Amino acid sequence: MVMTDPISDMFTRLRNASLAGRKEVVVGHSKFAEEIAKVFKKEGYLSEIAKFKEKGSSRQFLSLKDPKISHLRRLSTPGKRWYVSSDKIENPATGIRIISTSKGVMTHGEARKRKLGGELVGEVW
Repeated sequence: MVMTDPISDMFTRLRNASLAGRKEVVVGHSKFAEEIAKVFKKEGYLSEIAKFKEKGSSRQFLSLKDPKISHLRRLSTPGKRWYVSSDKIENPATGIRIISTSKGVMTHGEARKRKLGGELVGEVW
């Protein structure tokens, strides 16, 4: 099976695990997915991140801290990238937006504070 958007897959697996009341999920591993997971952990959505190999491919184990993520959405997609400048980053009503900048993956608040724009990856609350 060829996956065209592993980040959307990661978000879908996390959202489905949360809705099903599960605390653990296994997703594909990439450096970008790991950086997003680190932001989720820093913001209190994940309690554990672990990498491992399975049948020749890299995977990562994610443990949800509170399995009640009510909203998790991919904003920029491979077919339609969404870039914002630092002064155009909007605050979500609750939760965080994840932005991939030239200085790494971070929340909307960090990006605005450091005056960095970038690709608007997704939002969670």
